[in-house]
Amino acid sequence: MNRQEQERSDDPSKAVDSMYEYGYRKSNYGPDELVTDAHGNPISVVDAMMKADQASRVKTSTPHLCYYSPRIPGNTGSAIRLCAVTGTILHLIEPLGFNLKDTKLRRAGLDYHDMAHVVLHPDFDDLVRSMPNSRIIAFTAHADKLYTEISYRPDDILLFGPEPGDIPDPMDIMAGPHVAEQVRLPMRPSLRSLNLTNCASIAIYEAWRQLGFQGGR
Repeated sequence: MNRQEQERSDDPSKAVDSMYEYGYRKSNYGPDELVTDAHGNPISVVDAMMKADQASRVKTSTPHLCYYSPRIPGNTGSAIRLCAVTGTILHLIEPLGFNLKDTKLRRAGLDYHDMAHVVLHPDFDDLVRSMPNSRIIAFTAHADKLYTEISYRPDDILLFGPEPGDIPDPMDIMAGPHVAEQVRLPMRPSLRSLNLTNCASIAIYEAWRQLGFQGGR
């Protein structure tokens, strides 16, 4: 054991800090546990996901959901679960702030067989190219219009930025020329924000309500 490893073993917080750089998990840190399919067979997380060209052809009953560079595995795991029960497709834009095999992601997402509802994009341009006929509706606190003032379509993309943290929100993404609408969720002015997947849940269910809860019961 070298000196740095000894220091990390003596101080657990240093061990955690060493895994991340600028809030993102370093690529040389491996998975937390083996990923398996519903039958217990080892699989690749990426193999369990939907491809971008497939997602553009799927007929959905709810708009697509997009997380731009999410950082917290539990939020994304909860979003996977949300999308599984509503029939929504979840798009994740890299870089991610965690390893896709993270234990917290797996626990919140109810195992990886639900990853069939997830598309991984190397960058935002890849999403735009793969969904050329979709409106992108950005959810941001900077918007004037409320989320209930939009008539949603099944091929819309509901875009959410990174969780609050040290990295500023990417306003070139949330307010760029590719964005058709900017909307916000109302909240008391003394409070900063809701949890990311709580916001996404509110948005998806409002859109699904407008579309008659097609495919639900």
